[in-house]
Order: sequence, then structure tokens, then C-alpha cells
Amino acid sequence: MSNDQAFALPPPGGPAIVNVIQHHFNNAVRQDIFLFTSASTPGQNVLRISFFGPVGLDYDDQKSMSYTAIRDSSIASEMRHEFPGVVMSRSPYYVQNNYGPFGYATGRSRTGDTCLYAWQQIRSNANSQSAFQNRGTIQVRLRLCDAHSTEQQLLGVMYRYTITGTFPAEGWNPYDAPPKIDASLGGTESPIYPGIPSSNASQLPPALQPQTAPVIYRQATAVSTPSAARQQPVAASSPTGPIVPLPTTAAQGAKPASVVVPGPGCATTAAEGTACK
Repeated sequence: MSNDQAFALPPPGGPAIVNVIQHHFNNAVRQDIFLFTSASTPGQNVLRISFFGPVGLDYDDQKSMSYTAIRDSSIASEMRHEFPGVVMSRSPYYVQNNYGPFGYATGRSRTGDTCLYAWQQIRSNANSQSAFQNRGTIQVRLRLCDAHSTEQQLLGVMYRYTITGTFPAEGWNPYDAPPKIDASLGGTESPIYPGIPSSNASQLPPALQPQTAPVIYRQATAVSTPSAARQQPVAASSPTGPIVPLPTTAAQGAKPASVVVPGPGCATTAAEGTACK
């Protein structure tokens, strides 16, 4: 079959679908969706998905596919078949994806490949099933080994795969009844803002936040003011013209002679010294 006829698709980014093989039964349809692998561990990466439901009259002559619930013994047998020689450890954690809870186990092969085996059953709650609605079952198995991926990366495939197949029969719905509407919808004192998850309903979106003036931080610079200019000394401009040397002393270490400037109306004589009128 062509890859676009797969009942389930791996997440964007891979692993890529290599081939799809479909098996028909008179009560179910199973697809083995083979995935790309870079591991040297024996075996083939595969997403195996089985749909139990009304397949139509064309397949009445086919044999039935036995339905078995997920049990520890059956999972252990499946892992021994899928991972010969690899010790697989089951996760003790409760996990679930978009389709409900699932289980998984991880291990490392002798060649260093990281391996994952995951299993899931999608089925409506027994209390909601009837002869006319919420009927059907989907069983999923994921077998992955990769030489370069981590356990978290392999587990991401189980979280993000998408089921695309269905039976065109009224009442076939293994996904259970749709969730109930929130009781606060349409009620008073229960504001709902656009684009905010219910867990953050108390937080206003950016469009409804109070507007405040933006604070702009700039590097401080010195600014001269007229008063500061009067208080701060201003360096004189460089002089122009010839350089006049300063007077020198007669001998090194001698004190410079004092220069006496006579005042107006004073005369100097050799005998009398300086005399003023």
C-alpha cells in the first residue's frame, strides 16, 4: 500500500514511513506501518495498529482476529519477540497521550542502540458503550530502535503520533463520548479572555494589560549648564606667535633677583637711592 493510506502517521520530523502492509479479517483490519531505522539491532521498526469493528461484507470469508486485552504476560512475550537478546525495563510511571493512557518499556542493545516498546488500547468507557454508540477498539504497538536517539526522543513518537483511519459505520467511536462542557461557560463572574489557557485565566492578555509609560534607560553623560560654565575654569586657547623664553638665573641654585618697579613721581639716584615726591 502507499504511505498515504496508513491508518496512523508518525509525528512531523520522523521516523519516516518505509512501507505499509495491511491485513484483513472479518472483524478487524490491521496495518503494519514500517518505519525507518538506523539501528543494527535485529528487527524492524514498526507502528502496528489494529481496528476492531465492522469491516463490511466483503471480508466475511476471512478469519477472525483474536482480541486479547493487554496483560503483563502478553506484553512480555511480545517484547521477547521484537527485541531478541535485549533486556527491556518497564516504566513505572503513569503516562498518557492525546488518546489516553499507555505503557512503555526501554532498553539498550549490545550494539548501543536505544530501544523502546510502547502499547496502548483505545476504547470507550464500558458505561458509555451501547449497541448503537461508542463501539469499537483500537490497539497500538510501537517498536523502535535507534542508534542516535535518546529515550525521550523515542518516547516523543508515542506522544505525537496521529490516528487517521476510521470505519464508516455509525456508532463506531472508540474515543468515548466528547468531554463535558465547562460549567463556567456562559455563567457570571467567569471571565474568559482571548488566547489564554484556562490554567492562566486570571492573567490578562497583553492587549488588556494596563498601559504604562515605557522607561528608557540611557547612559549618563555630562551636560554643561550656564551656571556650571561660570563655575568651571575654561582652558585658554593655545597662544600664537613667537615663543619668548623666561629669564634665567645667573647660576644654578641662585635665587632670582627681585624686580622693583618704582611708582610714579619717584626718582632713583646712585647716592640717595629711591626718593619719591
